[in-house]
Order: sequence, then structure tokens, then C-alpha cells
Amino acid sequence: MKIMKRLLPALLLAAAACAHVPAPNAFKADPEPLEADGSAELDVRDLASSKARAVLDAQRAAVRRAAELFLDEDAGGERPQVLENGPLRSPQLYVARHKVLAEGPDGASYRVTLKVWVYHDKIAAALRGLALSGPARKRAALAQAAPSAAFSAAFKAAFARRSAMDVEDLPAGYAGPEEAARAASAAGDDLLFYASASAAASAAGLNTGFFPSRGEASLLVLEPATGRELLRLSSQASSVDSSQQAADAKALAAAGEALAQEAAVKTARLVKSDPVVRVRVSGLSGLEELEKLKAQLQSLDVKSLRLESYAEGVAVFEVSPRTSDVQEFASTVLRGDSMGLELEGAGAQEAAFALPR
Repeated sequence: MKIMKRLLPALLLAAAACAHVPAPNAFKADPEPLEADGSAELDVRDLASSKARAVLDAQRAAVRRAAELFLDEDAGGERPQVLENGPLRSPQLYVARHKVLAEGPDGASYRVTLKVWVYHDKIAAALRGLALSGPARKRAALAQAAPSAAFSAAFKAAFARRSAMDVEDLPAGYAGPEEAARAASAAGDDLLFYASASAAASAAGLNTGFFPSRGEASLLVLEPATGRELLRLSSQASSVDSSQQAADAKALAAAGEALAQEAAVKTARLVKSDPVVRVRVSGLSGLEELEKLKAQLQSLDVKSLRLESYAEGVAVFEVSPRTSDVQEFASTVLRGDSMGLELEGAGAQEAAFALPR
């Protein structure tokens, strides 16, 4: 019997390993409720219209809450706008039904409180289609000694074509690579690209009205957490255009593209994937309890956290903890627990918990 108790969590985890966010048009999970508030401008001549707009606002709030459960932790920048143009644009598509808990005029607004049953699996699939939910991607920060929009745009575009790593600009104003590395580390970036780029006329303007330019760029690749130098690269490029400014911009872009191509190849072997622990939690009573669980796991200061799947009270997370010892990580989860979790088992890169009912 004891052997079976030990084997059961492993068998359950093995099954969870095959669980993924549902494919589009393959939604099987029952809708689950979330409470949400909504408001709209009050039109005293048409209370029904005011209420309808407030209800839609509450539905959007419920869909957003469900989406945030599956949203990648590094989904930022322009991604919230993508979310607005995705599930939040037509929240009714992800709502099975709602129940009005409270409603009525409130000053210049009409307010409602709803219990909204949302199709969380359909929301998860929509986020996956928008690339807002999925396996965590490595990130690099790009800082420049002297900002150049032409260099930055060309470098990031060329790097993206050859690497799965995301590259985002660090704000300007850092005194040097060491200070930029500290900022990149605080932002959770895996690499820092510290670039210096310049362009200048390579000859006098020709009688034809064309101006040649020569661009030079260098790249220092650092490990943000330690400030350790990993690589030094450089590139040169030339360009000709009808104005010196345009020629300089083209030369900088060409130098940035050449540098990115080499950087993509040479950094691929530098960044290793963080060990991932699959955490399975059963016995959840619904989405609101799932919210509490995710917040509790986030408070453990893990490197990354992603909700892989949720159905019928069972959640599966992919977590990159600070420790490589799964038993130690499981103990950390229990020490930080306020929900009553019980450990069912822990093995190689897997841990199973349950909420007893």
C-alpha cells in the first residue's frame, strides 16, 4: 500500500506531463465563475442601455482575470495591447452566462456586480494563438553607449530572425556596461548586449549628389547577474545615399544587422535553459482559488512561472526555481503556504500537491 502511495503521484505527474493548453476549437472544460464589477456612464433616459454597457465592462473584467492566469509573466510592452485586441475585444465569446449580484445607478455611473462563468480553456487557447502564453523565452537587453534608432531596429530585427531569444531596449542614460548590467539583472534579463555604434562620411560628397558613409559597431555581451563578460564582437559596413544623414543611418543599420547575425550564432551556446519543475496541484475549488495559488507560487521568488493547464480543479504549472533540488523546492512551497497544501510526492523535476476537501 505504501508503494502504491508513492507511485500514485508519479503516475499522476506523468499524465500531467502530457497535458497542454487545449488546441483551438477543442474546448472541453466546463465554464467556471469569477466575480467581477463593471460600470458605464449613466443615461437616465435609457437605463437598459446603461446596464448593458456596465455588464459588458464586468464581462471584460472577468475575462481579463482569467487571461492573467495563463498570461506569460514577461508579457509586457506592447503585449497588453495585443490582449485588448484579442479576447478583451469580444469578451462575450468567452462568457457562458452571468448572474447579476448587484446593480443600480451610482452618481454619474451605472454599476453592476456579476458572477461570470468564463470558458477559461478557450481563453488559454486564444492567448497561445497570440503568443502570450507558452514556454518561457530567454530575454536579452540592448543598451547603447550613444543611442541610434537605426542601429537598434536593424540589430533587433536581424537577431529575431536567427534566435528564439527576445531582445528589448534598455532605457538610455546608463554610465557604462556595469550599470546597464545591474539594470538588466533587476529586470530579469538573461543577457545584456552593450553596443557602441558610429557612422561618418568616408569621402567628400560626390558631384552626383551622393554621400558615402562608413559605419562601425562593437558589441559587449555580459551576464547581467554577475557582470561577467562573455563575448566581444565588432562589425563594419558602408553605404551611399543622397544625403549624409540618410547614408549614416543606412551604414549604422547595416553594421547592426551584421553584428546581430554573428551575435545570434555565438550566444546560442551561452544561454542554457533553466531547469523546470512541473508542479501539479489538485483539489482546487475554482478560478478564484487558482488565482490565490498562482500568487502564492509567485511570492517564492522563482525565476519563471507559467500555468500550463487547468481543468476540473487540477492545475499544472511549469516553474523554474532558484534551487535545483526538487525536495527543497517542495519544502519551500509548503513553508510559504497559507491554503492548506499537502505534498503527495516529489521526484525528478516534478512535485505533486493536493488541497484536501
